Amino acid sequence: MNDDLASLKTRFEPKEAKQLKLDRQMNAARFTACGKYLLAAGHDGLVRRFDAAADEMPELKPLVGHGGWVQALALPKKRDEAQAVDPAEDVVYSVDSWGQLRCGSFVDEAAAPRWVNKTAHDGWILDVTLSPNGKLLATCGIDRAVRVWSAADGSKLHEFSVPECETLSVIFAPDDGSVLAGDLSGKVRQWELASGKLTREFDATSLHKADRLQEIGGARHLLFNPDGTKLLCAGTKPKNGGNVQGLPTVLVFDWTSGQLEKSIELGKEGDVYVTDLAFHPAGFLMATVSGNPGAGKLVFRRLEDDAAFFETTKMPNCHSLTLHPSHQKFAVVATNGGSNGNGRNLAKDGSYPGNFSPIHVWTLPDPVA
Repeated sequence: MNDDLASLKTRFEPKEAKQLKLDRQMNAARFTACGKYLLAAGHDGLVRRFDAAADEMPELKPLVGHGGWVQALALPKKRDEAQAVDPAEDVVYSVDSWGQLRCGSFVDEAAAPRWVNKTAHDGWILDVTLSPNGKLLATCGIDRAVRVWSAADGSKLHEFSVPECETLSVIFAPDDGSVLAGDLSGKVRQWELASGKLTREFDATSLHKADRLQEIGGARHLLFNPDGTKLLCAGTKPKNGGNVQGLPTVLVFDWTSGQLEKSIELGKEGDVYVTDLAFHPAGFLMATVSGNPGAGKLVFRRLEDDAAFFETTKMPNCHSLTLHPSHQKFAVVATNGGSNGNGRNLAKDGSYPGNFSPIHVWTLPDPVA
């Protein structure tokens, strides 16, 4: 794309189409590769399902079986646009705050799970990802372990340890030959699967600070660009602890050399964290941001530019972003307006109203039209 920023905004400015109303907070949402379902990971231990093929996207019966918060989801992807997902791949891999890793059908909520590991980690699993070839899973969590599993049967194949602190994010290399994990200190480690050796580290320590007896930030999200030449690491450049302040930041590393190429800031100090990333096929980055209560952003930006060509602060505290396989719509998990924590007033009936996560569904214009 050689367009200027104004032209890009004209071509790709989204419009909000609907909000899916929920009664609980969600950590993440993902469209399935077939495009027929939207799945959301809930604080209530459910994987919520929505009919993404219908205009109103009604909620379907949820997937059950988790004990704690469902933290993250991983789904098989089409190998190319012409290849449909095999029926055997109509599965979702989900992890929770009790250490469970689970594989089950996202089509039939009544079907027995394909497999379950209730003790995949000792405590909270913070991320799960599927390898590009769909054969391997990787997980990481607060027990400072990174584990690689067979996607087919859930058997453990590899285990790596991060002795200093918990691991926050995990991703496979584009060639399936290694796994990477980002930790709270801002280090991103790469292990070769064949040898089990730690081969290199990426320095993202600018995304960490120890302040006011807090460890702030960390390498919270990892993503490769579509051609696999750049590794993106997202989080915040922290200013202080307490009421955490920091610049929402994406670090861009050259995959071959491991060198930092660029540091991209997507907001001001009160915006704090970049929470999720996705690449649009047209080549630009889509990002969500969550900071102080009520502070949330959706940002579209090319890596090579010095500014975003689209952003909106309409949605408070955005936590997740997922692009539909048609590239004609996307969904953002956000937070209800007026959210707060300690000190919130009770409702008239004496209850303590919790926060909830509306899922905002946006449409994208057809750039060819």
